[in-house]
Amino acid sequence: MKEHAIDRRGFLTGFAATGALAAAGAALAGCAPTKASDSKDNDSAETGSWRDKPAMPEKIDETVDVDIVVVGAGNGGLPAATTAAQAGAKVLVFEKGGDIAAAREAIGALNSEKLAPDHMEDVPTLLNHANMTQAGDASMVLYKTWAEKSGEMIEWMEETLGPKGMLFPFEWHCPDDPHAYYPAMCYNPCYEEYNPEGPNYGAYAHLEVMRDVLVNDLGAEIRFLTPVQQLVQDESGKVTGVIAVDGDGKVIQANAAKGVIVCTGGYGANDEMMQDLCPGNTNWCGLRDGNTETGDGIRMAMWAGAELEPGGAAMIWNRCILPDGFEFDGTFTGGEIFLPGSQPFLHVNINGQRFMNEDQCYPMSYAGGANQPGHYSWIVWDGDYWNDIVQFDTCGCSRLAPAPAGTAFNADVYDCEAITEEHLNEFWLAPQLENGNLKKADTLDELAEAMGFDAETAETFKATVARYNEMAAAGEDVDFGKPAYRLSDVVEPPFYAARIGGNLLVTIHGVYTDEYSRPLRNDGSVIEGLYVCGNDQGGFYPHNYPSNFTGINAGRTATFGRIAAKHALGIE
Repeated sequence: MKEHAIDRRGFLTGFAATGALAAAGAALAGCAPTKASDSKDNDSAETGSWRDKPAMPEKIDETVDVDIVVVGAGNGGLPAATTAAQAGAKVLVFEKGGDIAAAREAIGALNSEKLAPDHMEDVPTLLNHANMTQAGDASMVLYKTWAEKSGEMIEWMEETLGPKGMLFPFEWHCPDDPHAYYPAMCYNPCYEEYNPEGPNYGAYAHLEVMRDVLVNDLGAEIRFLTPVQQLVQDESGKVTGVIAVDGDGKVIQANAAKGVIVCTGGYGANDEMMQDLCPGNTNWCGLRDGNTETGDGIRMAMWAGAELEPGGAAMIWNRCILPDGFEFDGTFTGGEIFLPGSQPFLHVNINGQRFMNEDQCYPMSYAGGANQPGHYSWIVWDGDYWNDIVQFDTCGCSRLAPAPAGTAFNADVYDCEAITEEHLNEFWLAPQLENGNLKKADTLDELAEAMGFDAETAETFKATVARYNEMAAAGEDVDFGKPAYRLSDVVEPPFYAARIGGNLLVTIHGVYTDEYSRPLRNDGSVIEGLYVCGNDQGGFYPHNYPSNFTGINAGRTATFGRIAAKHALGIE
């Protein structure tokens, strides 16, 4: 599947940076899972606890003086670096990977009078809804800052990248459901051409284009395969630079006259930090996407005196299909990505019982299954699944059916092909039927047998389906309250079932900061000279990801990256 997707993308052939295939690979990785890193960074216990601040190096091989150092060339780092370079600052970016980070397909930004003048959202309504999703302990100051500044950020991005061929179509379609909350806030950048009904092979390109602007037009430098390992502080505690080590072992001290901006993506690939900071929360994942996000930014900020918010939150997709005999062993391996897992079909546990309203955002659905025996659930549907999917009308990257033309990103987010029934069958269902992960049968008895149910459990399962069908026919879920338009009966053969576990995308809680992304000590004082953005920054998701705000994480990451750069340079 991945090779097919890469072959279809030739949209960056004119770029001088790294070429079309490298760009396409990074683009696809924006939603597709990647293998865990083999780097020793994935096991920081080899050199002691991740909380232990290392000694400063005895020898510096190279010293560089710049205005701004940015740590991480991704969804926050590149906007920060480009903003600073546009203001005339001398900028140096360190990136531990061999290329820029993967772009997201959706950027959440509110109330742009220039790009989406017909879609103005009420900010207090969004703040209050977000506050409820986080049990009241997220930072409404940071949410408010994003809400008020993100429109300017996306307009800046369009002004910067539009001349290079980037388009910024706006996604505003959502279900006609008064109980759901889907603010109009999602931009889906495409290179040179946007097809309202798909395909959109030029998606995921905006970071590649931004690198072209940053390096070739603005003269900034990005050093790849050069992880930053420590921050440099003066006697007052102000951060004045960084210590990095390149692939040849050369120790580099970069002095930053104006500030250091850290955007390293959380700690999803650091097993020690995962078990220390969010034990149990991610144990039931059969996949993870991270390979370079080993908590470098959070560790360094804490060594500098920053306080980490509690909560241990991670963004986990409910779209990992598990094979027969699968057992969770903490390695985040063994499952495969399966986008239909995010559809609100019937879920049952290994005892054949329904246990939740399946109309939940990704991490809530995952959590529901993870709390069942075996720590996964079976998703069940019938031969009329395409009509059910159209009726479900899901949003964001879970969408599997076209929205009205021009109102959403009508392409599969994993290969950018047009969303159709034929594509769903060919790209998602057929491979999993062939390898046996997806079960298919002509009767419910045969399906129960394929699911490994004994006779008693099979009877429970059939009784569960019968009750669910009755409620679907009546248009009311009296058991768990799923909205009627997301009830789908299971009556038309053939019947399907798949084990669904979690796919760990990223960790999403971080260090406390103020509204300018400056990290805070326990006493509330600011660590001067340092800025922390993206998944290293706290305040947004101490508990879970409210994914009915499509694109909010990429949007807040870029917004605060830009805010940090402007504040460091003293500009509005």
